[in-house]
Amino acid sequence: MDIKGKGKAKDPSLTPAGSNINVGSDGLTAEEQLYQETVHRLQKSYSKKIKPLEQAYCFEGFHSAPLTAQDIGSKPMILLLGQYSTGKTTFVEYLLGESYPGAHVGIEPTTDRFVAIMNGPEPKVIPGHAAAVSGDLPFSGLTKFGTKFLSRFQVAQLNNPLLSNLTLIDTPGILSG
Repeated sequence: MDIKGKGKAKDPSLTPAGSNINVGSDGLTAEEQLYQETVHRLQKSYSKKIKPLEQAYCFEGFHSAPLTAQDIGSKPMILLLGQYSTGKTTFVEYLLGESYPGAHVGIEPTTDRFVAIMNGPEPKVIPGHAAAVSGDLPFSGLTKFGTKFLSRFQVAQLNNPLLSNLTLIDTPGILSG
């Protein structure tokens, strides 16, 4: 069914190999346009219907702050956990096919902070404090963990096709008990 419930939506994955993918004047495929439209509708519904209820009943006082547009529109995040020196960073680099900005690999524990690896126009590292206050990034909720945590967090951006659909979180190793 299409978004309005009338007729069948064509599944782009079923198109014959080698066929042309239609791209609109904005440079987006029909699937990307539908995704952006859906996210926009979710953001609008939340701000008009749910957020006023959260504010009226002081939801923030006992659970969490209201969501931002960046929270609703953010890509899925995959958190990698494991003991130190077991290959978490190496695995991320394998998936990406390249090293990410600020990555360190070695026999001793080398990743000493949480690193959100996201898509960006050019390779760069954004410190945790800056990432938490940026209106363009979905990390404003991390401010509640304080400056000590934010000093151990950073965002690494690079232009990689895998990161157009998700964000990877590389973590420091945990010690075995």
